[in-house]
Amino acid sequence: MLFLVFYFLLFTVLTFQGTHVAGEVKTPFGVLPEEVEQSPVASARWGIVLIGTGLLGAIIGLLGFRWTGLASLRPALFAVGLGILALFGLWVIILGRKPEFMGKPAATNGHGHH
Repeated sequence: MLFLVFYFLLFTVLTFQGTHVAGEVKTPFGVLPEEVEQSPVASARWGIVLIGTGLLGAIIGLLGFRWTGLASLRPALFAVGLGILALFGLWVIILGRKPEFMGKPAATNGHGHH
């Protein structure tokens, strides 16, 4: 029973995280500095993968209550979901960032040249 709680929690998190990432492309929240913004194309792709995985896992999980053959797929789907979540976390923290320090100055001291 505890496995099912974590199973459905994982796929709910994947679905909501996917909608957040996909929605960030169209309506950015503006909480990140320009230097570390992520690529809109990659964000949209990750959104699709996360939403698709989340919905697939939830549907298979729910249908598993009706058909026991699908219930046996839950552990494998749980492992796949954890793997996708780990890859997404790696992308967010390390791979998706491309700092460019040649952009706008962070602060001006009032002694700029005109």
